[in-house]
Amino acid sequence: MKTGRHNTLIMAGVAAAFCCTVGTAQEVQFFDGGYSEMCATAAKGLSMTQKIELTGSRLDVAPLEICTQAIRTAENTSNRAGSYNNRGVLLYAQGSIMEALDDFEQAVRVDDTLAQAHVNRGYTLMRLERWADSVVAFDTGIALGVGELAKVHFNRGFAHEELGHVREAYQDYLKASELDPLWELPKQELTRFTVRRN
Repeated sequence: MKTGRHNTLIMAGVAAAFCCTVGTAQEVQFFDGGYSEMCATAAKGLSMTQKIELTGSRLDVAPLEICTQAIRTAENTSNRAGSYNNRGVLLYAQGSIMEALDDFEQAVRVDDTLAQAHVNRGYTLMRLERWADSVVAFDTGIALGVGELAKVHFNRGFAHEELGHVREAYQDYLKASELDPLWELPKQELTRFTVRRN
C-alpha cells in the first residue's frame, strides 16, 4: 500500500521532468566513424547551438543536420536505427517531444532489436503521460538487455504506479535499489510502501 507520492521521474538518457531523461541521461548508440559517429557524439552531450566542423570541410553543421545526414547515408540498418535514436535524443533535449518520439519509433521500425531506442521511446511516452505504452517499451528494452537497468526499473515503477499497479511499482523500485545500492531515490520511494505478509 502506498502512503505518499513524489513527483520526480528519472530518465536514463533523456532530459525531462522525470528522474533520468533523454539527451543528457538517455542512451546513445555509437558507431565507427562518419556522420553516424558525429551524430552519436552530438547526442552524447554537445550543446544544441554548437556547430561541429566536418572533417575535410570548412562547413559547420548543426548536430541535428549531422544526424539527418547520418540517416540518409547509413550503409546498414544498425547505423540508420542508431542515428534515428541519436537524433531523437537531440530532439528530446531541445523540447521537441513529438519529433523525438517519431525518431525513436522509426529507430525501432528499422531495427526492433535496438534496446536503447525502445527505452528512450519509453521515457518519451512517460513525458506524454502514456503510462501503459511506456511500460511496454520498457519491458521490451529490458528483454533486449538495455544498459542502465536501475533507471529503467525506476521509471517503469513510476509508470506502474501511475496506472495503479502498486505491487509492480514496488517490485520495480526494489529492483532499482538492488541494481544500484548507492542510489538513494529508489530507497526513498520504497519507504512509501507497506508490505503485508499473508
